[in-house]
Amino acid sequence: MAVAGGDGVRELVAPPPDPAAERAPTGTGRLWRVGRHVLVLGCYLALAVWVTSGLWASPDTRALTVDPVDQSFMEWALAYGVHVVRHLGDPFYTTLVNAPVGANMMANTSMLFPGVVLAPVTLLFGPAVSFVLLETLALAGTAAAWYLVFRRRLGVSWGAAALGAGLCGFAPGMVALSNTHVHITALFLAPFIVSLVLPGDVEGWRRSVGRGALLGVLLTLQGLTGMESLLSIALGTGTFVLVYALLDVPRARRLARTFLVRAGTGLVVSVVLLGYPLWMMVAGPGHTTGTPWVISASGTDVGSWLWYGSFALAGGPERASLAYAVNPIEETGFLGIGLAALLLVLAVRLWRDRTARALVLTGLVFVVLSFGTEIVVFGVRTGIPAPWALLAKVPLLEQALPDRVALVAVTAFGALLALGVDHARRTGVRRPVRYGVLALALVPILPVPLPTQYRDPIPTFFTAGTWRAYVRPGHTMLPVPMLRSVDRRGQRWSSGTGDEIAMPGGAIMIPVDGGQANWGVPRSDLTRMLARVSTTGRKPPITAAARANSRRDLVAARTDVVVLDPHTGHTAAVRATIDAVLGHPGRYVGGVWVWRTGLA
Repeated sequence: MAVAGGDGVRELVAPPPDPAAERAPTGTGRLWRVGRHVLVLGCYLALAVWVTSGLWASPDTRALTVDPVDQSFMEWALAYGVHVVRHLGDPFYTTLVNAPVGANMMANTSMLFPGVVLAPVTLLFGPAVSFVLLETLALAGTAAAWYLVFRRRLGVSWGAAALGAGLCGFAPGMVALSNTHVHITALFLAPFIVSLVLPGDVEGWRRSVGRGALLGVLLTLQGLTGMESLLSIALGTGTFVLVYALLDVPRARRLARTFLVRAGTGLVVSVVLLGYPLWMMVAGPGHTTGTPWVISASGTDVGSWLWYGSFALAGGPERASLAYAVNPIEETGFLGIGLAALLLVLAVRLWRDRTARALVLTGLVFVVLSFGTEIVVFGVRTGIPAPWALLAKVPLLEQALPDRVALVAVTAFGALLALGVDHARRTGVRRPVRYGVLALALVPILPVPLPTQYRDPIPTFFTAGTWRAYVRPGHTMLPVPMLRSVDRRGQRWSSGTGDEIAMPGGAIMIPVDGGQANWGVPRSDLTRMLARVSTTGRKPPITAAARANSRRDLVAARTDVVVLDPHTGHTAAVRATIDAVLGHPGRYVGGVWVWRTGLA
């Protein structure tokens, strides 16, 4: 590949030697050469801490306002990493939820790789700290990784690389998805995957095989972080390779062998390492087909690419709502009119450069794909089909949300921005003009801290290990009230034990009706009854038949103890109902009400 130089084209490998840099630097010069990189990485980390500062204030008692319930699930998923390390069983199937049947973790957001890596942090400080740490590192790490790759592979100045990579890591879509969807934003391996796929020059087969093997390992780790993000990386990289090859056929032919050896080796290694997890996902016990999500509601609004999102300096929820998004988390476009205009100018100015042209075309492909199944313009549904309608039933793609492939476009635009800033510097555009244009484009989309709210800490019944005296190995606890089938209360409590305690139900994907994906485990008659009492405050008459039916539910789930959250609605009525069902009063232990069932 190539990038535009001041006098033509240079190869997309390491930056060309700078005569000034080749002179022996002074002590101050050496310090600055290292210090500027430290400064960039430090700025990324500071910005990520700023975005997540509401959680850092008190991880155990703060939750993301936009989606506090999914945060509980993510913390449970990270605690599952501790469970995997402790027990060394099959990490891809568990009976910790939907007990005693269990659930296929590859059909769910398991985040096995970060969960295992962060297991020591989770053990020492709890899953809430691991969650906010991963949220922070996902943003800063993605930007830092792209900075290193842009410096090495695009050959741009450190400032240009810093701005382009900053857009990749802190784009409005990345910040919006940071409202709990860390399995999507944890893209710090993506730059190295892309770099290993794209050879800078012809190389020997041994080096190609070695780099291909490393590529396979990184693909595996990314897949065990989030299969949806791995799919986006594969689609984006494949599209760029195809577009660039069509733009420069002679160079593509010259690099074909190196590319094929690398990619082929990477594919073989990743299939070997990911073979069993992939089989579990598509054919293993508890696998699912289709999706419970409304894909037609999950595209980006055409107007959103020119607008400002809920978490941008120039945006806010009211302003963002003018450009349709299924919810604030999915605001994956929202680059703003200033940056959109700058990218258009850069596309025109750098069009003769093949790398820039390939980036522009790749970005546009994924902008269009992100529209979903129907074109929507500032909230108005046009009835015009969009390209994702052709892909919505393709295996693996059927569960992906089309608005999230917008991150591929944003990454391409980040690389284009880096090339453009470097081009402006080298062609003599005056600093005040450069800085002014960049400020107009980028300052409005600077992120603001994600809004947070108070939540109750996990009761000491769980964190102090008191639960062990109530739940036998292989048996479960029933958390109540379970107001919905996807209630995360029990999973959050379980996360405080390192996912050592099992429960019936849970916010997980399970197969129903011949394998169709369903979000949440259907509730038992008992849990539905207690949910109604918690909502209405009306205790129903407990007949002998109702008591027997409830006890059958408890026996089927091997439930040793029923645990009531005292901070939910109409607690007294719920307590009285459970007393009547089990025939004895509950006890207040460690911040919760508990009833031994004596049945399972």
